[in-house]
Amino acid sequence: MKRDDIKNILGEGASEEQITNLLNAFHNSSKEAKNKIDELNAKLSDYDAKLSDYDDIKKKLDDINKANMSEQEKLEADKKLTAETLKKAQIIYNTAKVKEILSGENVDENLISNLVSDNAEVSIANANALKQTLTNLKDSVEKKTRESFATANLKPSITNVNQGEDAMTFEKFAQLSAEAQEKFIAEHPDEFDKL
Repeated sequence: MKRDDIKNILGEGASEEQITNLLNAFHNSSKEAKNKIDELNAKLSDYDAKLSDYDDIKKKLDDINKANMSEQEKLEADKKLTAETLKKAQIIYNTAKVKEILSGENVDENLISNLVSDNAEVSIANANALKQTLTNLKDSVEKKTRESFATANLKPSITNVNQGEDAMTFEKFAQLSAEAQEKFIAEHPDEFDKL
């Protein structure tokens, strides 16, 4: 602001001293305002710098968290794969145990795979139960077979052969007519040879 501007504001009766004092007050307040503005700008710059540092730190922290999450996800995937592999290995081991228990038995592979689980105790219990069932079945069949042989009539019955009543002897043959003898020889050559 200039002297003429202040003279117009204060009017024509303003003294030089009043104008100078007002200009000094205006400049001082303007200077104070500029100092305040500069101070606020400095604070704002500090704040911006801190905010920029905060953003950088936050970005770094987010990157670290992402890397850790990736590592954690990898660890979880590895843990899951290890658990699956262990389960498969246990099933293979349990299958071998079940086959060992059922050795000598004619058991289908599908039935064995149904008996096996990843729990060794359950698999062994299933195999032992099947082995016991097969043993009981064999014993039962053997017992019934022995009983049926013990009570069976072993005397042969020949139903299509004459039991001595009409068996041809040489005396009977000699008493037959010549025609009957020829017929007998034609029909029963083996019996004729035995006479």
